Amino acid sequence: MGQSPQNEKLFTKNFVLTSLSTFAIFTSFYFLLVTLPIYILQLGGSESEIGFIIGVFTISAVLLRVFIGQEINRRGRKNVLIAGTVVFLLSMLLYNYTTTVTTLLLLRLLHGIGWGAATTAASTLIADIAPASRRGEAMGIFGISSNVAMAIGPILSILVLNASDFPTLFAVGAVIAFLSLLLILPISETIVIHPKTPRFSKEALFPSVIMFTVTVTYGSIVSFIAVFTQKQGINPGTFFSAYAAKYGIPFNGSDLAAALFLTVFAVILILVRALAGKLSDIKGRKFVIIPGMILVTLGLWILSVSNSLLVFLVAALLYGLGFGFVHPTMMALLVDFVSERGRSAAMATFTAAFDLGIGTGSIVLGVVLQFFGFSVMYLLSGLVVLIGTVWFIAVNDKKRIV
Repeated sequence: MGQSPQNEKLFTKNFVLTSLSTFAIFTSFYFLLVTLPIYILQLGGSESEIGFIIGVFTISAVLLRVFIGQEINRRGRKNVLIAGTVVFLLSMLLYNYTTTVTTLLLLRLLHGIGWGAATTAASTLIADIAPASRRGEAMGIFGISSNVAMAIGPILSILVLNASDFPTLFAVGAVIAFLSLLLILPISETIVIHPKTPRFSKEALFPSVIMFTVTVTYGSIVSFIAVFTQKQGINPGTFFSAYAAKYGIPFNGSDLAAALFLTVFAVILILVRALAGKLSDIKGRKFVIIPGMILVTLGLWILSVSNSLLVFLVAALLYGLGFGFVHPTMMALLVDFVSERGRSAAMATFTAAFDLGIGTGSIVLGVVLQFFGFSVMYLLSGLVVLIGTVWFIAVNDKKRIV
């Protein structure tokens, strides 16, 4: 753990293509991040229904991941990645046919299944490829693909929506998902297929539960940040509105503010992920994870009291910095302790916990929002991460995990 990474090759064909494919599918996913809550309100849904519909997507992905680890070993990483991406693509095409909250809810279930299959298979491929001495660095660099998507997806989706309509938005998202599918085709399989493999990984349980405490808060971000900016009256101010008017760019202040939050969050992730992963390879996982969780907590507590664009974006910066420390390092910690045969089950367990956190956060914190408001919701979110931090420290001190 404390030795310097060796000069093992990292940027192989599989690594690059898997990362690019992941970038494309995440961009398609983030196309709906800011805009879907607006669409739900347009269909007559409430704030709590926004959380439920967003949450159902991740919960369906979680239910699939219970079984997908075995299938990835039985059928191969590439085959499952293709199948999941095809389902994801078809789901994007079907959004134009959802005219009620009920039909949208059913489609989100299908969409989540495709998402769960594709992202678990891609993560397992990367875990196979990553050299042991550069594992943290590899996880950090791979994660940048989704972070770049987060940086451009929300802004691009707002521009497309303001310039056209929801059918066009869904069509563009489908085209991007199709590009993800094309990038998968040249990928080579990484393992000999195992007919018998575990469904659940005990070794993955502890890092997965700790990651869950962080992604619960992410659920409150992805589901409600657009509504938060509208209710708080946060917008980028006269500079952006004047610039938009001058060049004829469609402009909605609160929507753009939400997209800016996610862009700042994503840019910070891009800047710190690889560095955090490499640092954890050299110094150890806990020296990155603990400060990261503390930063996530601070970001959420600042968000709970933000009523100006500056404070709002400071919260995004701290939250992104902390998340960028925790996520790749926790993935590397997970892979440190599992065998090749158990790797797919471990990644399925970890990604299931990640998605379950988002889904639980969307639904439970949506109810908190309905009754107590945004300040209480984000204060409570920070408290959840703080509890996870204390638990990580206590268990690590007892068992010397890292």
